[in-house]
Amino acid sequence: QPPVIASENGVLRTTLTIEAAMQNVAGEDVTFPELYNGLYIPPTLHVNPGDQIELRLRNFGYQSTNLHYHGLVVTPMGMGDNVFLELEAGLTFDYSFPIPANHDQGMFWYHPHLDPQLNTQLSGGMAGALIVGDILAPFPTLQGIPERVMVLKDLKTVDGFPMIDPDPAGPTKRTINGLYQPQITMQPGQLEFWRIGNMSSNIYYQLSLEGLTFNVIAEDGNLQNRVIPTDTLVMAPGKRFELLIYGPKKGSYKLKTADFNTGPDGDAYPGQVMATVVAQGDAVDPIPLPTQFPPVEDLRDKTITGRRTVVFADSDNPNQFLIDGKQFNANCVDQLIPLGSVEEWTIENTSQEAHVFHIHQLDFQVTEVDGEPVPFTGQQDIVTLPPAPGDDTPSVVKAIIPFTDPVMVGEFVFHCHIIQHEVQGMMASVYVFDPKAPPGDIPPLCQPPYPEAASAATGPGKPGAAKLPAAKGGQASGATGSPKA
Repeated sequence: QPPVIASENGVLRTTLTIEAAMQNVAGEDVTFPELYNGLYIPPTLHVNPGDQIELRLRNFGYQSTNLHYHGLVVTPMGMGDNVFLELEAGLTFDYSFPIPANHDQGMFWYHPHLDPQLNTQLSGGMAGALIVGDILAPFPTLQGIPERVMVLKDLKTVDGFPMIDPDPAGPTKRTINGLYQPQITMQPGQLEFWRIGNMSSNIYYQLSLEGLTFNVIAEDGNLQNRVIPTDTLVMAPGKRFELLIYGPKKGSYKLKTADFNTGPDGDAYPGQVMATVVAQGDAVDPIPLPTQFPPVEDLRDKTITGRRTVVFADSDNPNQFLIDGKQFNANCVDQLIPLGSVEEWTIENTSQEAHVFHIHQLDFQVTEVDGEPVPFTGQQDIVTLPPAPGDDTPSVVKAIIPFTDPVMVGEFVFHCHIIQHEVQGMMASVYVFDPKAPPGDIPPLCQPPYPEAASAATGPGKPGAAKLPAAKGGQASGATGSPKA
């Protein structure tokens, strides 16, 4: 299991240092230019609703970076989950923000979020798990059952170094908690709690365990309204499932990920045995699965205040991806939304390959995929956009998105979580404003002619500073060794 850093007395106070290190992965000694605390699997951060995060990020790497708290419903401004901050090499930044007292409890994760180096940094191991609270608290009979955190990563190397800006296609070495094909020992009949997170940069996992049942209770850190049994977990990049699983009869079982193909114009990569599960010891009486769950709000019962259509698309250039016909532009805002809105988004994919929709600062409820209603079980922050069924017919995902929590006021992004696609332009911005508050310094809406530097490879920062533009959350008062923005 990864090491754990937990909050104490309501505060998570820790330091993550980005530094070079050599680690052995899948039998190969690999020199990593940048890792958190020199670890391929860095610490799991454990906080509780209502806690304060005080995290110092020291960048002793060779390129700029920042830190994104994936899935947390927290402020996107200032010293919070601010992906517009750029922390250059040699500098330090102090993140400081509260976790709301009503925050969902479950599995989240942290990783960089600065282009154009994001694919290189994330695929090179810069990602770790983040746990909020105790998701099993509503189920007293489950207290004390064995728990496993499983961080899924893949690695491509060249001459003993992580590949720079790797493509999703082709062979790659996949690991669980940095271990290549480890053995997992279970006791027959014993109910265990597994938290599985796909923290790979670009690839899917399609997991199965020789027909054994994964009893999913949470998706993307959101407790669902019932147990969802399945023998296959399809996990897009960024996806998390939390589940209950019984130890099988004595014997050996292979946890596998299948060959995967994201579509006619997409990427294909081979499957792999991920681990061997060995069931041994005396059988125990199985604990029944829970049948009573806390209520989960069905967003279909909310009044829809607006509807938007966003279009994910490839382009004629294989290294450029688009949302609504343009690449990401950090100097303007794509969607301006008043706080309190509950919107239905129609998300189209016109390309012949899958994309992965993710939006920061909130969760959403998928209601329909390609015209088929989706049964209501809860909310999520990652959904696959299937390949378009034809040249003139996009795939269509409909989702209800609540822009209702005041903590999200400010600017944040949505994008494809196949990170190579995001780096190559498939990202857009949202600015949520409070109509009852004085108007702030809102960037201009994105419309032709676009502001200068409209490039996916153009970050919002400036050389020599931990840059935090005033329009995107205030001054960089948490940075050391740099002027204020």
